[in-house]
Amino acid sequence: MKLKLLLFLFFLLYPSFLHSHVSHYNNIKLIEMDILRNGKKIGFNNYNFRSQGETLIVKNEIQFVAKFVGINLLNVNGFSTETYKDGKLLKFNSSTIQNKKKKYNDLKFNKSKKKFIIKGSSYIGQAPSDAMIGNWWNHSILQSKMIISPLSGSVKFQEVFFLSKEVLKIDEDIYNTRRFRIELKKNINDIKKEEINVWLDEKSKIILKVTYSKLGNWQYVVKNIEKFD
Repeated sequence: MKLKLLLFLFFLLYPSFLHSHVSHYNNIKLIEMDILRNGKKIGFNNYNFRSQGETLIVKNEIQFVAKFVGINLLNVNGFSTETYKDGKLLKFNSSTIQNKKKKYNDLKFNKSKKKFIIKGSSYIGQAPSDAMIGNWWNHSILQSKMIISPLSGSVKFQEVFFLSKEVLKIDEDIYNTRRFRIELKKNINDIKKEEINVWLDEKSKIILKVTYSKLGNWQYVVKNIEKFD
């Protein structure tokens, strides 16, 4: 009975806790994340924010090199730009070199169809308007049922599960967080899935840490947050 009550309260409060408008990030200037593999820093993932009235522009730069016995296993160098108007994504553009191969995603919102039109290196087609770009600055990613790859435009289905409240220490800073597990699938009925753990700061609603296992143990950890005065 207690378990049922706890589950009921979670699902009652879960949407309101996560509910956000991207304008809430208007006071954020920069989010810098370190990328680690097997405990070693191998690169960075940084987001720069610029507000112009009701328009929010988020620029991302990501670089990392993952090596295995001295050989470059995964080498990524990419840039992207997200443009929001009145809290809604209007367009997204990215260009990435992954292991000397070019990947891209050119996405635009079609008002008449109320869908995203995607021209990507892995997918050309449409996605519903509630789909999210799979970047780690926007905690609304935890509410979406479909994720669009920022690198190539491919789409995946996801389920999100609340795991626990946790105290997270990053360097000397202590945060009260909520931990979630994301299960990603290429098709909604697939048995095979990718699992990602996410730690969300209760106060700022910023994703502070992301972990997953794929050719090693990966971590994306916030190292610096700058706000406008």
